[in-house]
Amino acid sequence: MFNKKALTIQEQVEKLQERGLIINPNNNPAHYLSHISYYRLGEYWHSMQEDKINHIFKKNSKFKDVISLYNFDGELKILLFDVIEKIEISLRTKLIYHLSLEYSPWWFQNFDLFIDSKELVKTLANLEEELARTKEPSIKKSFQNS
Repeated sequence: MFNKKALTIQEQVEKLQERGLIINPNNNPAHYLSHISYYRLGEYWHSMQEDKINHIFKKNSKFKDVISLYNFDGELKILLFDVIEKIEISLRTKLIYHLSLEYSPWWFQNFDLFIDSKELVKTLANLEEELARTKEPSIKKSFQNS
């Protein structure tokens, strides 16, 4: 299937250095490779390669820059998901508010409002499962009092 053999962390470091990646021991490559993995970090050094078939790095490509890019990507994801969550909550709130006022608080069970009744049945079944499984007191109380 595959002809590649597993490499130790030290062998991974040596392979990267042979391919031209500048690795300063102070950058603690063994730590990062043992906690993040060679292949995940490969997504970040890919753009630093001038020969992507033989995986040869461009001149002055540095392991510390790979780690900086990895950390930046992680921080950017956190910021984006925080904003996306706020947008999602706002849109849901507006949708629920307007449809509840226009139709009823139970608009999501009104088959006349949906094009695909089979999908609505599946959605309502999933909702029932989630309600049965929830441990949120406010959600349980809302549906018990309805």
